[in-house]
Amino acid sequence: MKTPYQTVWTPPAQMRDHNGVLLHPDTFFFASPPPEIGAVISASGAGITEELNRSSRTPILQTLLEFVLTMFSSWLVFFMTLFYLFLFAILSLVVIASGFLGGIILNSFGAGLIWSWLGGGLTAVLFAWMYITMFRAPKSECSFVGELGIAHYWQTRKGIKGEVLRFSETTGLRKRITRIYRNGVYHRTSFEYSWNNHPFLSNQPTMRQRFSIGGAAPNILVNDAYRFAQDAERVWTAIRLQRAQTEFAQSGVARFSTAKGIDLEVGSGFINVVFPNQEPRRIEVQELELTTGNGDLAIRRKTDGKISGRFNPLAFVNVVFRADEIDDLDVFLRLVNTFVLQKP
Repeated sequence: MKTPYQTVWTPPAQMRDHNGVLLHPDTFFFASPPPEIGAVISASGAGITEELNRSSRTPILQTLLEFVLTMFSSWLVFFMTLFYLFLFAILSLVVIASGFLGGIILNSFGAGLIWSWLGGGLTAVLFAWMYITMFRAPKSECSFVGELGIAHYWQTRKGIKGEVLRFSETTGLRKRITRIYRNGVYHRTSFEYSWNNHPFLSNQPTMRQRFSIGGAAPNILVNDAYRFAQDAERVWTAIRLQRAQTEFAQSGVARFSTAKGIDLEVGSGFINVVFPNQEPRRIEVQELELTTGNGDLAIRRKTDGKISGRFNPLAFVNVVFRADEIDDLDVFLRLVNTFVLQKP
């Protein structure tokens, strides 16, 4: 007899999750890693199969009792549990009362008895839908990081959905991490890691959307999506560095795209700033002024704009980017330190 939860993929021995912790051998995966991402390096499942099956077989009241008994391990959690039970009761009363109130209001405006009851019922349904939406359980997810790509799957009411990124289908990663404050007090941190849809060695973008991993949490260091994004970035960075070595060997520069349409080329002892439909403007290391701060990166040429006694507007180079506007910013800065500034 099949149980409600039967994993479709069994992780091999020594497989780790995105935190670097060994996976439980009984981890439940409702989706398998696609072959196009290559050998799996890390994976995250939806839970432990036996625990999920036990919850599905246990009556609701017994499950609730076991949960409450577990929560009573500390007085703080005990009072928090009482608070949420009280909130549950209040919201339930609000749903019921909203139906009666809607009917009374409609009746006071001259609506018939039937219309009043229908209006009240619709009001109660609306409040109930809002209540269910607010307190529904988070969706189950599975994610995989492979040597050649990454994959993410999630469960919906209509079935399993997912997206796959082969690293050969992208040329750059941009990431944005923002700390959010409310009334001067730290609230949470949002993050977004987004790979573009420009395949390697091709000038034409693919039809697929950007592959993004995002979310927000008070402490993103323990957030599963953030750990997934970091692990994917680690593998992608190694591939991007290998591509840079190939670019150096073929053309003498490694190119990085930006959101402003300005390309940056890193070479041995120089940086090229390439504006659209213009010749590259080379900045030698002795002329380069590169500053970072407040989430910005500024690249300037230290010159007065004169060449051989004549004023030359093209001698001026002063571009400023936000950190999230440059593809693979960490790789770019690493190459600048190594090949341009020649730091050990």
